[in-house]
Amino acid sequence: MVALWKRKPKPEPEPEKEKEKDRRMCKTKSSVATAASVSSMAASASTATAATTPRKHQRSPRTTANYSTSSAAPSTSSSSAASLQALRDSLPDLPLLLTFHELAAATANFSSSHRLTPAGNSSSSSFSCSLRGHSAAVFRRPLRRDPAHVSARLAVLGHCHHAAIARLLGAAASPDGSLFLAYELLHDASPLSALLRNPNNPSFTPLASWQSRLKIAADLCDALHYVHLQADTVHNRLSASTVLVCGEGPHLRAKIAHFGAADLAGELPESDKTDQGSSGEGHRRTGSRGRRIEGTRGYMAPELIAGGAPSRRSDVYALGVVLLELVSGQEPVKYEYNKATGEYERTSLIESAEAAAAEGGGEAMRRWVDRRLRDSFPVDAAEALTTLALRCVAKDRAARPEMSWVAAKVSKLFLEAQDWADKFRVPTDISISIAPR
Repeated sequence: MVALWKRKPKPEPEPEKEKEKDRRMCKTKSSVATAASVSSMAASASTATAATTPRKHQRSPRTTANYSTSSAAPSTSSSSAASLQALRDSLPDLPLLLTFHELAAATANFSSSHRLTPAGNSSSSSFSCSLRGHSAAVFRRPLRRDPAHVSARLAVLGHCHHAAIARLLGAAASPDGSLFLAYELLHDASPLSALLRNPNNPSFTPLASWQSRLKIAADLCDALHYVHLQADTVHNRLSASTVLVCGEGPHLRAKIAHFGAADLAGELPESDKTDQGSSGEGHRRTGSRGRRIEGTRGYMAPELIAGGAPSRRSDVYALGVVLLELVSGQEPVKYEYNKATGEYERTSLIESAEAAAAEGGGEAMRRWVDRRLRDSFPVDAAEALTTLALRCVAKDRAARPEMSWVAAKVSKLFLEAQDWADKFRVPTDISISIAPR
């Protein structure tokens, strides 16, 4: 017996419901088409309006973008504001034109308890204090320009920031015609001169590796190149005492102090701020016969001693002296008493370097290089750096190289020093097992 099942037939749709469904679908399609047409017409109208409306009546793109962002996505607007605030907080503050009363209050009226040991200029007074949340070192200099021009130059120099330059925090003119300059206070820094020549322990130096000497030389050349190129000014205070060394080992770095001091104090004539050409054009002696010669003994170029104005070429001369100090560890000029003659004999670092280079390098160069390096240096690299430094201290200012060339050469020597140190470094990641097999 076979059972047969029949599928129940699908009920026929009711005519009225089917018609209502069709009407709804047609209405939806019509609405979408109408909206698309309206949007297209609005876009065409806005384009035509923008083409015919004068520029001054148009809304700026920045305003339109902000309006659409704020109206369409408030969360995006708040995140953008937070990003801008974070960027604003990360930007360095510009140097401030301080008041003399603010500096006097910060230093307790320049009391002896706030006094610092002068760095690089024994004739200037220096103080430590806190200025608007920053630890500062304040230096006093004679002001030789109109105080009204200090703010203009301060605004220009305020945009100059470099990792190897001590940051300028602010300046203030005093009623007696002095200029007080505030710089960042580096608590862990020591002058290069003190690290190379410690009178309490002459046989020791923390800069006992060739790589550390080249790291300081590279930072110094990079910073001075920035001063000449980006800041478009002259340092005029470069010496081993104005080079501050911070950190140790792989974190060792050098910073130039007193950036912009000569410019703000009015020591640079307008015609000599930009040293035009290599032939000396643009260098003119300034003003009065009673012009005071300022500088540090041993670092002053011959033209400065003769009464010329500071220039980029005189900065290069001082740099060459510092480079010779890094190689030899000796001071630029030394006077020693000769018991036989009863007179003081003058020893010049430049003359001793020229004598070592004249012998063709080799053993003579090895004897001239700082003995505290313990012969752990490449002789050819020491010869190359000495030859470069001697070019910087040429008597003819036109024969001295540009800082761009000097910085590139020293940077290459530093990279080679790193490779040399890695090649002869004693491995420390070797483990030895003495357990039985």
